[in-house]
Amino acid sequence: MPVVVINFIDGEVVLADAPEITFDLAILDAELRSINQNSERALFPVSAIRQILVGDPEPAPPEAEVATWDRAAFHFIDGPVLRASIRSDAHLGRYGGVWRIVEPGSTEMRTIALPYAALKGVYQIRQWDSRPASERDEHSELDQLARVLAERERTLAGGGTVPTMRPLLSRMRRPPGSA
Repeated sequence: MPVVVINFIDGEVVLADAPEITFDLAILDAELRSINQNSERALFPVSAIRQILVGDPEPAPPEAEVATWDRAAFHFIDGPVLRASIRSDAHLGRYGGVWRIVEPGSTEMRTIALPYAALKGVYQIRQWDSRPASERDEHSELDQLARVLAERERTLAGGGTVPTMRPLLSRMRRPPGSA
């Protein structure tokens, strides 16, 4: 059983031994490696986990090999983004995925296991954003919202209509003979 570091959504961290992580079940069974001698084993709901580091880091493959891997941005529900090159042997289970990654500029390859509940999405990207983090636009989502609203206003001003959805109840068919 590999040693794993489980990082929970609330910030708690646990060191444990766990069988191969496949995310086929909504729970993770683990033997705890804790200072607290009263805890031996635990079942953790996958929805409570933010990230799992699996095993020890390994040296990264040669840069030429890593350059052939897909680039991805893992956007977490709580805001942070993890950018990494990912190997093609990822395992995507029912409740989460396991990826072998190399972060830009790193000399280590790590295996991470991420429940889908902790992610907004995993985006395949064409190239790394070369700007330092301090120069990146942290409010770009507001710019996107403004663009969408401006497009809506242009549509309305031009005499067009914004498509609307009928309320759910009006789309339901009533059984024959009902009032």
